[in-house]
Amino acid sequence: MRMTMLRATTLGVSSCFAVAAAGAVDFPNPLPAETIPKVETLPAHYPATWSFLNYAGDRIELRNVGSDSREVKGQLQAHDSATLLVPDKRPEIYVADTVWSRGARGTRTDFITIYDTQTLNPIGEIVLPGTKRALITAMEGLIAFTDEQRMALVFNFTPASSVTVVDLIKRQPLGEVEIPGCSLVYPSGARGFSTLCASGTLLTVKLDANGAVASRSESKAFNPLDTDPLFTASTMLAGVRYFPSLGGRVQPIDMKGDDIKILADWPLVSGADAAAHWRPSGWQLIASDEQKLLYVLMQADAHEGTHKDPANEVWVFNAATKARVKRLRLVRPGSSIALTHAAEQLLLVQAGERLDVYDPQTGSLVRSLDLPGFHTRMQIEPVR
Repeated sequence: MRMTMLRATTLGVSSCFAVAAAGAVDFPNPLPAETIPKVETLPAHYPATWSFLNYAGDRIELRNVGSDSREVKGQLQAHDSATLLVPDKRPEIYVADTVWSRGARGTRTDFITIYDTQTLNPIGEIVLPGTKRALITAMEGLIAFTDEQRMALVFNFTPASSVTVVDLIKRQPLGEVEIPGCSLVYPSGARGFSTLCASGTLLTVKLDANGAVASRSESKAFNPLDTDPLFTASTMLAGVRYFPSLGGRVQPIDMKGDDIKILADWPLVSGADAAAHWRPSGWQLIASDEQKLLYVLMQADAHEGTHKDPANEVWVFNAATKARVKRLRLVRPGSSIALTHAAEQLLLVQAGERLDVYDPQTGSLVRSLDLPGFHTRMQIEPVR
């Protein structure tokens, strides 16, 4: 046995010398030593083919989804249910996050970290009071801008629900608004927000310049929670927010003014498609584009309890005519969708551990990006 091992070792060493000798011939000029660490500065204005990918508690990546090079342009630190806000008025990025002093236990701290858009270095921090920030995962409605991006609204859940109002310019919390029985925040009016309530209504809160409640109003019940409730995922078109329902309709709500209007709903599914039990499904399941088109993830043979499952197709609707104009068949079932804001638009679909990039005009798959280490639901936020 000793002789066999010695012979194997000798052969291995000989092979290494042979490879090295061949390398010296094929590559006479060795590669220069790489600078470690190598730090680059991002452009002041990100290209519209970039997108933030929120890995929901692991990290937030900035990826180039418009190139076959598939570059990761940068990465932001993220922990438990981190949520992202990217303004277009300041060179800053805001990430609401939570940590514990002993890893998964100990003293809890909720905070918003402020990052520089070009270096991604932290340049500020706002500690949120009360350790109340809702830890649900990465999803819409946990944090939002209002007052032309001067204020941030952070949804709290203990399980009592409330909203912390934060002044992003002065870097300080302004106060807390209780919203009992209601969940999530959707910006509405010039300075305020609306929230979906357990009574099937919509509560709307107007704020004053100091972040205090100026007025509160509640709509009539319109969300049939027992028969066909709305998803909490939505998309905005021209000041109107569109919520799909589990059963296959869409509910528009005009939120652009201080007088919030619940508009007439309309069906996404009819005729033979209804008989085949097509319904909306997924996580980030609705998106929109500059052509006033709605994109909805749809699942065949759906039934109660499948509303978070990946979907087979994306259906495209004209929001003005309320008509379906296109069906896009997915190569792989997808859970989250978004559309880039580039001139040549791209449809982004999170499909398991891949991000599939489609041409929304033809429905063809353009490229597919690996999502290394991704094991949960993703929030996709294309650069504007």
